[in-house]
Amino acid sequence: MTPFETPDDVKEQSERDRLEIARRYREQHGLELRELARPEVAGEALEVGEFSTVPIEALAAVPFLGAFLALAARVRPSRRGLGRNVLLALDHDAVYLLSVRPEPEGRKASLVSRWPRSAVRVASVEPRFMREALTLEIEGGEPLTLYASSLRTNPWAAALIRALGGDAPAPLDLQPRAD
Repeated sequence: MTPFETPDDVKEQSERDRLEIARRYREQHGLELRELARPEVAGEALEVGEFSTVPIEALAAVPFLGAFLALAARVRPSRRGLGRNVLLALDHDAVYLLSVRPEPEGRKASLVSRWPRSAVRVASVEPRFMREALTLEIEGGEPLTLYASSLRTNPWAAALIRALGGDAPAPLDLQPRAD
């Protein structure tokens, strides 16, 4: 048998199977994010999105120095007491900024800031190399810039941005193609 042949007992995964796996992952990960934010959110979390405070991929792409810049960004203490990974969560009344850290029993989120929902608006969403940069304007505070993976493949962050009045693309369609 050549490397390009498959045994008869190996079944190729169909497009429908792949889309069903993607749908289950999308639903399961959305539930995991809500559960992670639940202890810190006063009401029910309507939307929860994962973000980063550092654009690691963009730093890593700098020729010759990128690996060192990315490493330094990972180990340096962040401003505002934020870790590298954060969640933004929305309930009916407020926007929550949660710092996420790994623990032996799993990840744990802790409240960093809470603002009235009317005090937070999306100033911009711009592509930044392999990330999307989200800038939030917070009434009475300085702007906050966070980074997310592509919003086409990150429906959680995209839904949160849309809920805050920002422009984010619809997530990838998980319906089979009509042939």
